[in-house]
Amino acid sequence: MRRALDLAAQAEGFTHPNPLVGAVLVHNGTVIGEGYHHRAGEAHAEVMALRSVSPENAHLVARATMYVTLEPCSHTGRTGPCSLALVEAGVQRIVVAHEDPNPLVSGRGIEMLRQAGRLVDLGILRDEAEVQNRRFFTSMREGRPFITLKWAQDSTGAVDGPRSTEHPGPWAISGAEAQVWTHRLRQVCGAILVGFGTWKADHPKGSVRAVAGASMDRFVWAARRLSDPDRIEVEASGWEIWEPQIGESADDALLRHLSGSCLRGLLVEGGPKTTMTFARLGMWDEAFKLVSPELVPVGGAKAPNLRADWQRVARWGLDELQRCERVTFI
Repeated sequence: MRRALDLAAQAEGFTHPNPLVGAVLVHNGTVIGEGYHHRAGEAHAEVMALRSVSPENAHLVARATMYVTLEPCSHTGRTGPCSLALVEAGVQRIVVAHEDPNPLVSGRGIEMLRQAGRLVDLGILRDEAEVQNRRFFTSMREGRPFITLKWAQDSTGAVDGPRSTEHPGPWAISGAEAQVWTHRLRQVCGAILVGFGTWKADHPKGSVRAVAGASMDRFVWAARRLSDPDRIEVEASGWEIWEPQIGESADDALLRHLSGSCLRGLLVEGGPKTTMTFARLGMWDEAFKLVSPELVPVGGAKAPNLRADWQRVARWGLDELQRCERVTFI
C-alpha cells in the first residue's frame, strides 16, 4: 500500500478534479503490475495496473491481490467502472486504503466487488490515504475547496514595503528557491485567489511558470462590486471575478462562491486583508509563510495575524518555510 501511495503522489497537481489514486497488483509477494491515475479523463489506477501486467504473468492475475489507495469506482464517467474491470480481470482479493467520499461511489464500489464474490479488506494506511487526498475529501465532505493560505514576510513581519512612483512595488521578499516552491504549491492547489486590491496594485500573473504544470483557475475577490472599467480590465487579463450580488453581504458572497466553485483546492495568495477574511470566516485548512531574513523599507503592509501552531518544515535558500493547520474545537 505504501508503494501505491507513492505511485499516486506522482500525479499530484495533474488529476483535478479527480483524486490521486495508486494501485499495485501482487502475487505471492511479487509485484506483477502497478499504475496510477495520471490525468482526468485517462485510465484509472486499477486499469493502469492491470494493463502493466506482462503477457507471461497474465495467468497470475486471478490469483493476485490488488492494493489500491481509494475505493474502486462503480459508475461510468469518462472511463468505465474500475470495480467491474477488477471483476472481469478475475482479481479475487482487493485491499483498499479508504472509501471514496464521492456520492457517486461511496461504498458502491466495494459492494459491487463483494457481490461478485471478491474478498475486500478496507482501512490499510487509511490515515495516510486521507491526508494524500485531503483536497478531494474536503470538497466532497464540506462542499468547498481545501483552502491554503500563503504569504511571504521579512524578519519584521512586513509583507511589502512602501509604494511610490519611484518604487511602485511590489517589494521582493522571498528568493528564487522559494519562488519555485510557490509555483509548485500553485500547481498542487489547482486554483489561486487574490484580493482586488492586490490585483489592481500588482497585476499578478498567478500562473505556474517555474515548474511544468497545467493552467490554473484564477480568481479575484472583490468585497464590493467592481466598477465596469475595473471589471473589464480584470476579465480581459483572464481572471474570474468573485464579488457580491446587489444587496448581498461580502461574507455571504464569499461563502457562496466557495460552495459553488466545484474546486478541490484553492490557494489564497494575497493580500493580508483578504487572507484575514478567510481566517475570520474559518474558511481555511492550512497556511504557509515564508520568513526571509531580509528587510524591506518600513511603511508597507504587515503580515496577517494568524494565531496558530506554526511549525518549521523546510528552508528554501535563505527563506524559512513555516506551516500550520486550522484546529477546530468540538
